[in-house]
Amino acid sequence: MSEETGYTPPAPARAGVARVPQSGHGIASFVISLVASVAIMLCVAVSGLMVATGHTDEDTLAFGVIGLTMFVFLLLAVAGVVLGIIGVRRRDRRRTFAAIGLSLNILILVGTAALVALGSLVN
Repeated sequence: MSEETGYTPPAPARAGVARVPQSGHGIASFVISLVASVAIMLCVAVSGLMVATGHTDEDTLAFGVIGLTMFVFLLLAVAGVVLGIIGVRRRDRRRTFAAIGLSLNILILVGTAALVALGSLVN
């Protein structure tokens, strides 16, 4: 405390503690999970809308494109799982985004598999 002004400068916060950056793999896994989930939900919604309106026989090419698009984004979700595992295992980085991305990518894969199984049972 300074005698003249009465002001005491604050002590440096967390002196000596370096801020640990986020894992790049984890951020990539999280972004992949967001992109893949939106794309797969869009594909399911479009195909459901096509079936509901009765366009099942004449639009087989459209269904093929939708299925191929879903397959590509499911492969992207598998890559997101791998990146999430890599990000979670890194000890020198923060693992928050890696854990969220890993969880969401696994949820995408399990949810899509459950949706396909449910669709197979109904039909």
